[in-house]
Amino acid sequence: MDKQDSTLYWIWLTQCFPIPSSKVTQILDQTDPVTFYKERTPYPFLTAQDMKTVSTISLERAQMILDDTKKAGGRVITLEDDEYPESLLTIYCPPPVLYLRGSLSCLQDRLSVAAVGSRKADNYYNSEMGNICYQLSRAGAVIISGCAVGNDTYAHSGAVAARKPTVAVLACGLDVDYPKESHRLKEQILANGGALVTELPPGRRNERGYFQARNRLIAGLADCVLLGQVPMRSGAMITANAAVDQGKDVFCIPPASISDPKCMGVAGFIRDGARLAMAAYDIASAYSGVYRETLDMEYIERHPYMFKDAQETADMTGKKAEPKSRKQSPKTSAAEEKPEVPARQQVLEELKEEDPNRYREIYERLYPERNVSVPEKEPDIKASPEKTEPVSGETDSVRKKILAFLVDGPHLIDEIGRECGLNASSLLTLLTEMELEGLIESLPGQYCALAR
Repeated sequence: MDKQDSTLYWIWLTQCFPIPSSKVTQILDQTDPVTFYKERTPYPFLTAQDMKTVSTISLERAQMILDDTKKAGGRVITLEDDEYPESLLTIYCPPPVLYLRGSLSCLQDRLSVAAVGSRKADNYYNSEMGNICYQLSRAGAVIISGCAVGNDTYAHSGAVAARKPTVAVLACGLDVDYPKESHRLKEQILANGGALVTELPPGRRNERGYFQARNRLIAGLADCVLLGQVPMRSGAMITANAAVDQGKDVFCIPPASISDPKCMGVAGFIRDGARLAMAAYDIASAYSGVYRETLDMEYIERHPYMFKDAQETADMTGKKAEPKSRKQSPKTSAAEEKPEVPARQQVLEELKEEDPNRYREIYERLYPERNVSVPEKEPDIKASPEKTEPVSGETDSVRKKILAFLVDGPHLIDEIGRECGLNASSLLTLLTEMELEGLIESLPGQYCALAR
């Protein structure tokens, strides 16, 4: 029997029971899908209704699912395939079948971090999630998340901005765009060598009770979990609990408030020993010995924190803090007045080596008053195709429009979207990239402003 014929029986078995089902696991402990299809053995743990369903589901239905998977640009891998992730074999109800676009090979011998949080996350959490995942990705780690809006989108977008693979574990079929704004992000994930994976067949939309089951896969694929904004009751807590049950570490972005229930779902984890993640360093350093061949700790150690700029306060100095003045002191140069942002400088230094043209463009916009020598522009043809990626004229035009719109002061993210005619997913991805480049910054209350 060839692989495709065998795969049909695996798909058939998953259609006979809910997804996930412990009964499928019990059947596989006794026999294989082909034998069970032919013999229909009434094991003691199977009810009369189970056996009736087994007799009703046809192999033709499995063939339709396989055909629909191919139409969606995907393929099917089963528990008996070499490509099946070993880390899922030990979780509760390992999925017998995975529907996949892209490749999971990016997970091999690499630190894998599940990054999850609220769909309605505040800017603080979105910004920190995007930056930490960017740093981790640049250092060689793989980000795993659920491709939802909010923290999930920023986690994936951080990896996309780093041009590194990321894995999205979907709560729907491969051919379903859920959320509806996710299509562009999914294509970016695939373009960067990542993967879209789900245990649900094509056509299956998100089901209210399925998210808890899906989150066991996110935790199962990862070495550890990074929690962003986590309300007291949320799917992110389910993922974290699954990770704890699997014996994995939990890291938490420091809570924005210790009295706000919207972000204190992490309180119990912190009390029980979860570690704070102020930057990628806090996560990567815990695994540097395990992944010394694939994790660039030299890069990570250059950026152990993500402080934007230290502000002296009355408590720090013992004196009354002076209000900030917009007027430039006669003794202070324009360059000195504008504080340096480490995250911005990090990106600029990397761009200086990788893409001199893009570096010069961003540098001149950020520091028009500085008379500093920067690399001359070179024809695009000289740029290395492995390291540079031309920005489309349309995207560049939208970037300039956003910068011009923010010149007069901060604006709501929704206002920026209306001004530029972008949907939520495209806007969030672009704003994340611009923030990582140091062009803009997130402010409380869903506002964005030009970076200081």
